[in-house]
Amino acid sequence: MTTTLPWHHPLLLLPPKSQQVTFATRRHVSTQTQAFRRSDLDGFAKKVASGEVWKDAWRSANDGFEQLVYDAKKAAERIDRQYSVSRRVSEVAQTAKYKARELDREYEIGQKWKSFSLDFSRNLPGQKQKRTLE
Repeated sequence: MTTTLPWHHPLLLLPPKSQQVTFATRRHVSTQTQAFRRSDLDGFAKKVASGEVWKDAWRSANDGFEQLVYDAKKAAERIDRQYSVSRRVSEVAQTAKYKARELDREYEIGQKWKSFSLDFSRNLPGQKQKRTLE
């Protein structure tokens, strides 16, 4: 890639030593930095009054949250690729599922729970309706 602008080394841009002027005394110049001018404050006040500031703040917060979610998703994908997290979690879940089924067959927990819940619902006394005298 080429450019039409000439390149100058920063040291080559300084005047020769004979032309440089040095001052023996330093002069303190008092300058005030103004961060806000009157027109800036007036514009800000108008934005606050119109509600535009809150819209901008909400929009900015929403954009930041979306960026955070996107970055977290990309980081999770990168970690998953690097360490195979989803495969490992899937294997652990599958092993737990097999162990739970094995325990259920051994102790018949599911069948006992089913019969208990049916017996309880059959023997549960119904709501007695109040008899009104008419």
